[in-house]
Amino acid sequence: MPLRLTPLEALLGRLHLLPVPLFDTPLAPGIAKMLVTACEIGLFESLSKQQLSTQALAERLECHPDGLQLLLNLLVSAGYLRRRKGRYANTRMSQRWLTSASSLSIAPYIIHSPDIVAIWNHIDEVIRTNSQAMRMPYEEDASSPEQQAMLARHYAGLASLATALGSEVIRHVRLPHGSTRLLDVGGSHAAYSALFCHKYPYLNATILDIEAGLEAGRQTAKVTNLEERMSFVSGDIVQDDFRDLFAEPFDVALYFHIAHLLQPELNQTILRKVVGTLRPGGTLIFVDQVTDQTHGSHLASLIVQFMALTMTTCGGTCYSFTTVKDWLEKVGMHQVRSYRLLTPGASLITAIKQ
Repeated sequence: MPLRLTPLEALLGRLHLLPVPLFDTPLAPGIAKMLVTACEIGLFESLSKQQLSTQALAERLECHPDGLQLLLNLLVSAGYLRRRKGRYANTRMSQRWLTSASSLSIAPYIIHSPDIVAIWNHIDEVIRTNSQAMRMPYEEDASSPEQQAMLARHYAGLASLATALGSEVIRHVRLPHGSTRLLDVGGSHAAYSALFCHKYPYLNATILDIEAGLEAGRQTAKVTNLEERMSFVSGDIVQDDFRDLFAEPFDVALYFHIAHLLQPELNQTILRKVVGTLRPGGTLIFVDQVTDQTHGSHLASLIVQFMALTMTTCGGTCYSFTTVKDWLEKVGMHQVRSYRLLTPGASLITAIKQ
C-alpha cells in the first residue's frame, strides 16, 4: 500500500495522536496523481528490464532531470521504486502490476482512473438530492476525439483489470460438460471471454456490445490468438431483442460488471433476454460489486461503497445478493450460488437454467 506507516505511526494513528485525515487528503490523492503520471510517461516500463540513473531516465522519458527527481523521490517513499547506488529500479509490486512484462499489469486501468475520479465532481449533488447527476459515458456522443480517447482508456483499463484478476473467477467456475457456445453480454474488451476460451479449448465466444467497445474486443482477440474462436455482434443490450440477434442457444452466458450500471427493472429485463438465449441446463455467470458479500473486509466494503456512490451519480447502483438471487429466480434460473473471491469488492454468482 502506498501509505506505509511504521508500527509507531500506526499505533499513534489508532490512538488519535496523528491527524489521520491528512493521510486521506491531500496525501493519498497526491500519491494517486503521481502514480498516474508515472504510468502515463512510461516510467515503470522503462525500468522493467534494467536499473537506470535519473539522467538516463530523464533522457529516455524526455523529462527535465530535476523535475523527474521530485517524482522519483516520492515513488521511492511510497514503495513503488527503490534506489541503490544512484540507480532506480521497480519494486516487486510495481514490476508485477505496472509493467507489460507481467501478464497481470493494470497500468492501463491506472491511466484510466482519472476518468473515474472526474465523476466524483458531482458527488455533492448526489448526496444532497440522491438523484442522477450525469449520463453514463456510453451514452455520450462517441464521435468527438475527446470522447473517443476517453472510451479507449476506459476499455483498455477494463481489459487489463479483467486479465489480471479474472483468473480467480475462471478457477471457481465449471462450465457444463460439452459446452461450445458462450455469450458475453456487454463484454466489450472480451478479456473474460479470452480467459474462458483458453481454459476450454472447444469453446467459442460471442461478444455483444456497442461498436465502440467491440473495437477493444477485436484487439483482445488478435493479441490472444483467438480471432477464429471469437465473434462480435454490435448491439444495444437494453433495446435489442436477443431472439433477432441469435438463432442458436448458448451453453453459458456472462453478465459481468453490468448490473451496477442499471436500475433494477432494466437488469431484470436484460437478464430475462439473456436467459432466453440459454439452453436448458445452461449456466449464467454473474460478476459485480455486491453490497452484502464483503465478508467482513474493510477494503472490500470500501470498494463496494465507492462503486455504489459513483454509479448512483451516473444512474446505476450496487445490489445485494438477495436482490440478484431474486432477479435470477424470477427469470427462470435456479441453484443460485455465490462464491467468495480473494479480490476485494468483486463477487461471483452462478445459476442454472431450469
